[in-house]
This record gives sequence, structure tokens and C-alpha cells, in this order.
Amino acid sequence: MNNEWFFFALLAPALWSIIILIDDNLLRDVYKNPVFGTIISGLFGIVPVFALFFIPFQLPSTAVIILGLITGFLVVSSYWFYFSALKHESPSIVAALWNLYPALVPFLAFIFLQETVAINQYLGVAIVIGTSILLSLIDIKKFKFSRALLLMTIASVFLAVDSIAQKYIYNQVDFWSGFVFVSLGMGLAAIFFMISFKDGRSFINDFKKNFRKFIWIFVGAELINLLAILMMNYALSKGPATIVKSMEGVIPIYILILAFILAPFFPKFFREATEGAFRKRAILMIIMLFGLYLIYR
Repeated sequence: MNNEWFFFALLAPALWSIIILIDDNLLRDVYKNPVFGTIISGLFGIVPVFALFFIPFQLPSTAVIILGLITGFLVVSSYWFYFSALKHESPSIVAALWNLYPALVPFLAFIFLQETVAINQYLGVAIVIGTSILLSLIDIKKFKFSRALLLMTIASVFLAVDSIAQKYIYNQVDFWSGFVFVSLGMGLAAIFFMISFKDGRSFINDFKKNFRKFIWIFVGAELINLLAILMMNYALSKGPATIVKSMEGVIPIYILILAFILAPFFPKFFREATEGAFRKRAILMIIMLFGLYLIYR
């Protein structure tokens, strides 16, 4: 597996692990609510549209254009559930719950894209789902589930459908000609959240009054996020959806490694390494990694 798309599929989760840690601190200390982070991500998502001035573009069919807009809208909508989940759980658990969506992709890919899935991959999917649920448990004795589980389940369904739709788009047109409409959909979603939510309607004023001093943090984080999105979408355009999307399962492992290394120097910003049950999480991450290995085989 020395194809370049595999390299991009493996690198994108590393960038997302950085973003999740940044978002965790922004949500606690800067963002007023999940809507703010959603709008920021959606607005930055439209940046690739400017590539039209430099890259050859092929106008796709009306159906592909509409599907691209919908998929972009779904991506940003999933961000709202993701930011809401971060209010209730630590980054590695939210990232682990994010793995519910790559676990759904093999089934949808088989149904809609006719991608074959081996028995060992089904076993890997079951392991990923099981470890994700265990990581969401707050108190095993009371069997109390984290509120993040429902939020991330909805986000996962959105992203699983989105992954299949994007793979279909890239089967019809080249990467840039398809991705530009996904980007437009992300921008439209940002406008939707600005208009439809009470907190969204105060976004511009709040940004001017309270958040302008954090602009470079926003810009840096969203550019990293955008780069990760581009890498993952490029990998999706070249490789099987089942394998490409399963690679996102390594995000929690990246997060734990970063938190463990950096927490001694910046303990305030890496609650991941200071909260309890670190050993339990690490063991579940290893089991999850084995599940991802089975999916990949």
C-alpha cells in the first residue's frame, strides 16, 4: 500500500487531532456556543472555491452540483453536533465516537458503490463501534452513557452519508471540479446557521466585539482543518471509501500522544492527560487500532 492517497488518508487524521485539541480549548475559553465554531468552520470551508482562478474546471451535471452542495451542507451541520459533544466530553472520547461514522461507511459503500467488504472488515467495524461505545461511558457501574454519544451518532450518520455521496461525485468528475461545490455547500451552511439560530444572528457583532483578538488562532486552526479536508477528500477520490474513511479512526491515538507529550509543558490546555481513566482509554485505543487493522486488511 504505497499509493499516495494512503499517505494523505493517514496524514489528515494527524491534522484533525491538532484541530480537536484546539477546538476543545476554544470552546471552553473563547467560543460562546457550538454555533460560533460551526459558522467559522463553514466560512473557511468556502476558501477552495478561489482555486477556480488557477485550476482547470469542468462543469459537472446538475445532479452532481446539487449533490455537492448537499454534502458540503452536511459536513458543516455535523460540526454543530461535534462542537456540542465537546461541551460534554474530553477530546479523545469525542474523537473515538467520531469513529462511528467510518464504521458505517463499509455498509453504505457496499450498498451504493458496490465496494466489497470482507468478513475480517465486518469484524473490525464491530470492534470499532464497541470500543467507541465503551469510551463514551462515564460511569460503568451505573452504565450511564455520555450525552456526547447521541450527538456524535447523529454527526456520524451525516458524515457516513456524506462520504458515500462525495465518492460518487469523484467517480463522475475530477477532484477539484467536484470539491468546489462541496466547498460552496459548506459556505451556504454557514449562512444558514447565521440566519436560523439566535446565537448565529449575533455572530458578526460578537466577532467584532469579543473575538477579533483571536483571529489568528481562528485562521490557523481553520487552515489546518481545510488542509486536512482537502487531503482526505483527495484520498477519497483516489482510494476505496471503506479503507480511506477507516483511517480516521487513528485520531484518538494521535490526540492521546500529543496530550501525553505536551501536557507537562502546557497542563492547562491538555486536560486529556490530566483527567482520569487514562489507562482504560489507552487500552481501548489499542483494541480500536486492531479493529482498524482488520478493516484495512
